[in-house]
Amino acid sequence: MKNVKLLKMKPYDSFVFPELPSDIREKLFQKDNAMVVVGVLGKSNEAHCNKLLEFNMLHSHPSLTDEAGIDCRVKFYFRTEGQTLFLHFDAPFDNFVLLHLAERMMLEKTDESPLHFIEFNSAIRTRFARVLLLALQVCHILVVVEPSISFDMSYLSIFKSLKIIREKYVLKFLPKMLKNANVGSFMGKECRLCSPRLLFMFNLPDNGEPHSLDEIDMLETKVEDYINKTLRNEFIITNNSAMSLFSLPKMKQFVFFNEAKPCSQDPLMDSIDMLSMYLAKQQQNSAGTLPECEEQQILEQAKPYDCFGFPSNFKFELKDPIEEDERSIFSLVHDHVEDALDTGFDESENPGRQRIRTHFVLPSTHAWYEMFKYMHQLFIENPNDPYYDAYDSDYKAYLQNFHDIVNIDERFFGEICEQGLDLATLKYKDMLPPHYSASFHETKYHEALNLLLEYARGPELNPSIQKLKEYCDTIWQSGKQQCEYPSLRGNPCVLGKHKSIDLAEHSSGVIYVSSCNCGRTQGHREDPYTIRQANYEFYQMIAKSCSNCNRLERVQFPVFEPSSSDFRAAEFINKNFSNLMSFDSTGRTASDFGPNVRAIPGHSPFLSGSQRSQNSSASLSFNIASDGEEDEEEGNIGKKGEGRSNRREQDPAEERIDTDQCDQIDDARLNDDDDEDDDQLASNNEEINEIVIKLGALKHGSDTSPGGIGHPAAPTRLPSTTEYLPGMLHIASPAGLLPRFPSWSLVCLGSSSIYTHNTGLPEHVQSGFLSGSNFLLPWDVSVRLEHAQCWAASYEKIRNRKKGNPHSSKSFEHNKTFTLKIFIGVEYECLRGHRFIMNAPDSILRCGSEIVRNSGSKVVFNDMPIYFPCPCRNTINNTAQLMRVHIITPKAPVNVIIDPKVKLFQNNMQNSITFTTGMTEPIKLTQSSYWILRLPFVYEGDSGPLMAPTDVNPASAIMHGVLLAGMYGIRENELNEETIGISNPSV
Repeated sequence: MKNVKLLKMKPYDSFVFPELPSDIREKLFQKDNAMVVVGVLGKSNEAHCNKLLEFNMLHSHPSLTDEAGIDCRVKFYFRTEGQTLFLHFDAPFDNFVLLHLAERMMLEKTDESPLHFIEFNSAIRTRFARVLLLALQVCHILVVVEPSISFDMSYLSIFKSLKIIREKYVLKFLPKMLKNANVGSFMGKECRLCSPRLLFMFNLPDNGEPHSLDEIDMLETKVEDYINKTLRNEFIITNNSAMSLFSLPKMKQFVFFNEAKPCSQDPLMDSIDMLSMYLAKQQQNSAGTLPECEEQQILEQAKPYDCFGFPSNFKFELKDPIEEDERSIFSLVHDHVEDALDTGFDESENPGRQRIRTHFVLPSTHAWYEMFKYMHQLFIENPNDPYYDAYDSDYKAYLQNFHDIVNIDERFFGEICEQGLDLATLKYKDMLPPHYSASFHETKYHEALNLLLEYARGPELNPSIQKLKEYCDTIWQSGKQQCEYPSLRGNPCVLGKHKSIDLAEHSSGVIYVSSCNCGRTQGHREDPYTIRQANYEFYQMIAKSCSNCNRLERVQFPVFEPSSSDFRAAEFINKNFSNLMSFDSTGRTASDFGPNVRAIPGHSPFLSGSQRSQNSSASLSFNIASDGEEDEEEGNIGKKGEGRSNRREQDPAEERIDTDQCDQIDDARLNDDDDEDDDQLASNNEEINEIVIKLGALKHGSDTSPGGIGHPAAPTRLPSTTEYLPGMLHIASPAGLLPRFPSWSLVCLGSSSIYTHNTGLPEHVQSGFLSGSNFLLPWDVSVRLEHAQCWAASYEKIRNRKKGNPHSSKSFEHNKTFTLKIFIGVEYECLRGHRFIMNAPDSILRCGSEIVRNSGSKVVFNDMPIYFPCPCRNTINNTAQLMRVHIITPKAPVNVIIDPKVKLFQNNMQNSITFTTGMTEPIKLTQSSYWILRLPFVYEGDSGPLMAPTDVNPASAIMHGVLLAGMYGIRENELNEETIGISNPSV
């Protein structure tokens, strides 16, 4: 290689602390002369982290010789004949060291919460501050390398923290420990070589535009002024350099901007690219070879470092940038080294007459190295050892408080979290009631949490949230927990948490307004917790304050009557549940119709075929039963009834339809022959559009007509006297079990004259009705009586005798057909006591003018919803419940009978249960009377109470529960002289 220039400066020897090879040790301590120690610390972007690359003092590229950067690694560079010792520090601000630490800290994170950035940043700052403090203690000059163009302001907080740590802790423990270790006696009372000079190196951006030297010099001067002013404003440096963490030269340059250079990430890859370019040019040349000068130039550029390819015994020297008069950071450092060797550093500015003598020392290499090893142990090794236990109290305090002082971010976020936690706890305790529910507790906690989140940030956020949660839970669980046992209406108990044997001990504090059994008196009722409270005890209590309830005639419903004091609630498995779910095409179950349904050929206790035509438009039927004896032949009913009966005998399918007691009648389900016959029968309106009741012979006392044929009484199971039904009676309840109290009530308010259809229900009789909704609905029923011969004679004789006209001109035939006028009112009541009548399953009666003739048929022949929205202004839980049925019976030789059944649906109508009164036979109401049936306030099945819905839509109200159609019926009256003596059978 004939064109290689021999260089004058020998390369630097290097080693990584603490591994000091013997040959290098001899060179380092050969003359034991004094050296100026220059530290290099800062940031880098390369994996090797070697910031001395910009000093142009390395004979090979670090990426080819150095290992990847390691935290707190110190590498020494020196020359035997030189007087400068370079210390290169790998620190956490080097990017690849930072990446390695991040990976290691994430692996060491044992808990489930991820590593917070503030925690990671604090750990990095702490590690960097330890290295920086060591460098300031052992170096004369410290070069801070910044790869960007601007000064990193985050250094200010680190400088301020280290100044506090040095004055508060280091100057206390370090003199003692250096003396005990018998090293560093030359350090003086300040325990450092001098007040080190700080130099800054920045890199100009590589934007493609060259910068003139004048521009760079102007930029350096401005940055120097900015840094000097900033550090003095923060009191990091002062006029007394001995009291400063470091010093800045007064009259010398301390900021250097390095000109932009192409970044060489991997010189070996660059050499391969250059070689490939060389071979490509060889192929393009027609001669196959390149000119010698061009070939030599390419090969020189392809070398990864100087003298690449020379034999190992080749002697060379690096060129000295000082002699070359180059503009470099190395030249700037050399100027400051010369000052240190000549006069030392004295940066103090004392305008007074007394001049403060500053400490500056140039120790021998061996003495300095021994001191460095001990300082490295104190500032780097011991703090990194988690198991180290310091024996000196001052040193121990230094180790314990270093992190807290340096990491002002953690301290700041910790303080704001603490402040937010204090405010949040006050927010939670503000206006707490004596006892409160879990939902109220959660609401208060979330209000406090939102306030905490307005303040708290950083790694202490989650611990602060946990502390707040524990604090709030402790307050709530320390005697402020609410019982919260739900009432039958779903309201929680507001008493303190308690153990109650009786559910009646609970109280939700909610008060409702309800009316008594007769509807005359309204009163306040507590939210019930038991069925007994809901359906029995309240009405017993309010009856004491009602002037009417205890005087009225009432129907006694079957209840459990114990034979001894040793009785208990029955335990059973509901075997009849399948009956509840066996829906037919009409949506009814087979058991909805109760035990009174009998399918005896030729005998229908309900409407006959002609009777069903009485309201063919509604396609519904209502119950007609007979207390008297039934004949075996249908021919006595009449000519048209006989023809209808003959058709039943010919068609069994029609017979099943006619004998079904509660199914809805759909004319479309009959065959075409029946349709033709029905049309023919409908032509005789006066004869067909009526109820036909065949009455038996006149009864005197308990005797029956000799000609009557009775059916044998079916054996009935006597009710149990040792076990009672724990819930309410329903169609699947086991036979022989009765409840301990009635949930229904049926009272007779008095004579039918109480109600006047022109004015409606008066307020003093029925209070709480909404305006215009206090009218009952008329239901006109045509009834034709077909009397037995003996009954007819007796009836005519007794009737004429009572009228005082034994020779009346009116014939008997004119009096065997009459119209019954029955008044029906289906009443709903909301929890605020508002009452109203409905005139259809989906319509509320608003005023009396809406009532037309036979309006009651809409509520008689249709299922009426149990729950319906109340028109009152209450926006919260305005659901009204069907609570009463008003019935005014007519003056006629017949009785109105009722058999109420309430069917409630669950799980979107997938399950249902039908409640009954428990009466074995339909209830017969007296004539010309005002009866009120009060329904249960709460329903309870075998598995527990059925919650009332809180939001009901009028269009889908029947999906929650209904009062089944077929509740009302007409039954013949037992004939005697008292019952026959009615002056006018029609209303």
